Amino acid sequence: MSEENSSTIINDSSGETKRRTNPRKRSVRKRRSLYIEPKPVCFIGQGNNAELIEDILKSIGYENRPDKVDEFKFRWVQCSYEVNWNLFKDGEQIVNHIQGEDYFTNKLQLYQSLQTYENTSQTIIKRPSTYLSLNEYLPQTFKLDEKHDRDILFNLHKPGDVWICKPSCLNQGKGIYIVRDISSLKDKYDQLEANPRSRSSTFRQQNKTIVQRYIMNPLLIHGKKFDIRCYMLISSVQPLLVHYHSGYIRLSMFDFDQHDENLLTHLTNQYMQKKDPKYYEMKEDTAWTMEQFNDYMNKYILPKKNLPPNWVLEVLPKQIERIMLNVIESIRMRLKRRIGCFGLYGYDFMIDNDLKVLLIEINVNPALSTNTNTLVQAIPPVVKESILISIECFEKIHHAEKIFPLKSLQTFQCIYNELERKSSLPLIRQKRQLSPSKATNTNTDDKVLREKTNFFYSVDRVQSNQQENELLSTLHRSLTNSQLMRTSKSVNDIHQAQIQRRPLTRPKSIRSRSKSSNRIKSNEPVQTS
Repeated sequence: MSEENSSTIINDSSGETKRRTNPRKRSVRKRRSLYIEPKPVCFIGQGNNAELIEDILKSIGYENRPDKVDEFKFRWVQCSYEVNWNLFKDGEQIVNHIQGEDYFTNKLQLYQSLQTYENTSQTIIKRPSTYLSLNEYLPQTFKLDEKHDRDILFNLHKPGDVWICKPSCLNQGKGIYIVRDISSLKDKYDQLEANPRSRSSTFRQQNKTIVQRYIMNPLLIHGKKFDIRCYMLISSVQPLLVHYHSGYIRLSMFDFDQHDENLLTHLTNQYMQKKDPKYYEMKEDTAWTMEQFNDYMNKYILPKKNLPPNWVLEVLPKQIERIMLNVIESIRMRLKRRIGCFGLYGYDFMIDNDLKVLLIEINVNPALSTNTNTLVQAIPPVVKESILISIECFEKIHHAEKIFPLKSLQTFQCIYNELERKSSLPLIRQKRQLSPSKATNTNTDDKVLREKTNFFYSVDRVQSNQQENELLSTLHRSLTNSQLMRTSKSVNDIHQAQIQRRPLTRPKSIRSRSKSSNRIKSNEPVQTS
């Protein structure tokens, strides 16, 4: 017997025996588990500073496995088509793309989404407080692949107007060219229309292009053109959560001249600026932090316009957030809601000489290269925080925990929270009405909860019906008279066909009434003339 379990028998004076145990307690030893919990697996695609993503994921405990193409916990790739959505496991895997993001990252589809949102909003009496019309934040835009838009452009053009053409599916400034002679553009598309190959859907898809009015009076920094690269993070789509980051400034190396034929004067992204041999000597001047931009505005621009200081830090973010909210409202119903999908998108804005903020484009795969000291300060913290926020949202949703407050939220700012929107109510919609038998067994709290659920569901249903009626009335007004005649004729044809196919039997209630009436009539005497 061991020492811990030993006991001693003692005879006292009364002759009774007592058992006294050893006062030392048994020590409990924790055995080390032989099973080592595996690290979560991540898959990182090549390109666009993949080393940065790998370092961030390794720092939070992930293991990069290039062989695990589909068996992963976290996946980061450049394009959405690199994700096999058929094998994606909702609620178990995380990926940095969202199905339906093309509706706002493709230049043509972005314009169409914003145009549709504007047309729909104009028919609604009570518009969102953040609503903006297109001409308030978007340069005048036309679709070159549609003849109707081209004819409007050609008739609208005046001598001295400058336009900039952008392929809808490309990024990094690829395929962009400036048009000053509108007749050359007209001849180009006349030749395309005459070419039989241009009628194929594949050719049209590859050559979709938009044209925008060139901003002739941009705000300049020391005589150079610049734009703002800021970020929008969609950390979750179910529920929809959107965050904003101020980003940084990108500048051209050359003094601005609207007549200059060099594209590097007009396009400020790093991919284009690298093409100049002097880039590596001047690269530190091609990117500024927002603090540097704020100091420049306070010193050189704002005093001339009689504006208070810190316009960059106080006024500009509100204008950009409002534009982002218009984009979100235009596409939120088109995103596929799958738990585990998130996206980090690069917004490009320009400011004209009147301090009007204009949206240029949205990038699905923003550049993550860190060529300058400013980019080293700006990009890695943004990427790391976006990954941490998205993982935290995923884990809280997966475990049915309260999402806010977010511990990882530091420099980003949440601008859209679907949980706070009255029209969303995702949890209330899923509740079902209790049957009468179960309702009698519930307590007072359950009855109150059920009444609240029915009330919000009815309000939400009325709102959705009103929206449907408004959309139908808008569609009805947009139809021409000939379309209305064709529509009504087709509806009448369908109705007549349904009547012809309808069985000739009458309902049971009518048959029973007719039989009783026949019996009554049979007892009456027959009258003859």
